[in-house]
This record gives sequence, C-alpha cells and structure tokens, in this order.
Amino acid sequence: MVSKPRYALIADDIRARISSGDYAPGDQLPTKAQLMEQWGAALNTVARAITELQNEGLVETFHGVGSFVQTPSPAQAEEAEGDEVAQLRARVEQLEGMCARIEQLEALMMEVFSNLGLAYPSAPNTTDATSREAM
Repeated sequence: MVSKPRYALIADDIRARISSGDYAPGDQLPTKAQLMEQWGAALNTVARAITELQNEGLVETFHGVGSFVQTPSPAQAEEAEGDEVAQLRARVEQLEGMCARIEQLEALMMEVFSNLGLAYPSAPNTTDATSREAM
C-alpha cells in the first residue's frame, strides 16, 4: 500500500478539523512553525499543505499575519449540505430496512408463540409519561 506524502497528511488533518468545526471560519490556523513542530515536518512540506488548502478555497493566507479558515462560498456550503442530506437519506434507508426486519422477526415470534399455544407478550407502553412517573 502506498502511503500519502506528509504534506497531504497535514492538509487532510487540517481539512478534517475545518469540517468538524474545530477550526471555524475566521479562525487562525497554527503557524507554520507550530505545524512543523507538531508534524516533525520541513517548512516546504507545511507550506505545500497550506497551499493545497488555499487552492481548495478553505484557507486564506496573509503574508506576515498567518493563515485563516475562509467562510465557505455558497456553492461549497450547498455541496456540503447535499453530502449531509445524502448521508441522512442513506441512514434512513438503513433504519427502514432494520424496522422491516424487526417486524418480520416479531411476526415469526408471534407464530412460534401461537404454535406453542402461548399468548404473545405485549410490550409495555414506553411513550406514556404518566406510567413512567408512577414507577
């Protein structure tokens, strides 16, 4: 397996921190010296990682001041929202499949209980707040 170059690992880490909100729009990134120390990397390696993030529109650098997280453009924000919506839809489909499987299992259990001449136990009403308070 081919490992990524160190500059790409640094850029990936910063990108992930931006995505997670650890670095919010307007936040200053660690200085190049701090990143060099943190990653044990050369100045050119850190500079290349920052340049990659600049080219992606995630970071803006001001000479002598530092690098800052940019506010995403409307297109970038829309793309990120689209990705989140797609992930949520996939999760809903997963949950729907799980619910269908649970219903199938419950039907099988009811059949087993019936074949054994037993009454299938009903689940307690867990949504009734008054019954929980009475306990």
